Amino acid sequence: MADEKVETPAAGAAEQPQAQPKLMLHSQFLQDLSFENPQGAKSFAKADAKPSVQVNLNVDSRKLGETLYEVALKITANATHNDEPSFVTEVDYRGVFSLTGVDTGVIGQILLIEGPRTLFPFARRIIADCVRDGGFPPLMLEPVDFVALYRQHASQRAAEAEKAS
Repeated sequence: MADEKVETPAAGAAEQPQAQPKLMLHSQFLQDLSFENPQGAKSFAKADAKPSVQVNLNVDSRKLGETLYEVALKITANATHNDEPSFVTEVDYRGVFSLTGVDTGVIGQILLIEGPRTLFPFARRIIADCVRDGGFPPLMLEPVDFVALYRQHASQRAAEAEKAS
């Protein structure tokens, strides 16, 4: 029979439970929604044409309380066909999150990556429904890599800061 060696912590060195990082969504809501069809009925004469769609995405956060934060996901989709506008839709979708058990240095990173990652599927559905209800085929946005988006913005901010100094 093999001897088993069990190590026990020294007296007085009781392990302190580490607070696990926790991001919790408390509520989510539509702050603003806009849909425009500048061509009106004329846009449907080109129903078989596929418009070119440009999508812009913006993410922001702000502190609401000691551990409460609001994350805003703003998406604008601008569709054109032969340089004429087909439709424009804008969605401002937000969530209220609590964040505990993390270092203050990574709060922004967590909020700007995990917050919009949680909200995006809901905003995407709203856009698809809105465009469809506007008489066009639903606009199904591609998934977004919020980690890459965060890194891209962080490198841009670092380059701007270096340029300013």
